[in-house]
Amino acid sequence: MTAQIPDEVLFEGRRFALTAVDGGGLFDPAGHGLETRPGGTACYRGHICRYTTAGQRLTLQDLELGSEHEPPPLCGVRPRQDAECLEWRYRRPDLPMSFTGRLLIGTGDVADSPYLNMGFRPAWMYSDVRELTFRDGRLLTATDHSAELAAVRSEAAPGPVAGEPTGQWISRTFSLSYDYSWPGHS
Repeated sequence: MTAQIPDEVLFEGRRFALTAVDGGGLFDPAGHGLETRPGGTACYRGHICRYTTAGQRLTLQDLELGSEHEPPPLCGVRPRQDAECLEWRYRRPDLPMSFTGRLLIGTGDVADSPYLNMGFRPAWMYSDVRELTFRDGRLLTATDHSAELAAVRSEAAPGPVAGEPTGQWISRTFSLSYDYSWPGHS
């Protein structure tokens, strides 16, 4: 198994990894007629989204897509083949998201953080962690939870919790759930 490339959120001029999602309305390739295939072992989902919060609105700014054939345009933007990404890249489709819920985003490495070689890195593995709350794609609140996640980091372990079956732990590492990304918080 391989660590997965996360979606990103451009927030306050900085790129954050998307570590947890609680809600609905983020980009779904199938909902736009796009078929994906895994883009190698680092992207089993077959796509990578880059969102922005410019103007207090959540918008899909960039999309990388694994696809055997050229996919159709998205919001009038034709994809280009890109050897440095999965296979196809949509630059600036500027697609507004109707997301309602919470996103947990993180950036910055922690010097003593353990190495995780599969799934997505949880929020506690980042030094700067924010929780963004949206309603219909509009940013309502942005809360810095870096201190709370630093406390979690001192007790969290990258492996299975006591008694957890290995298969269940592997599934959890590939999720974007709050339970995985911020243990003990709901």
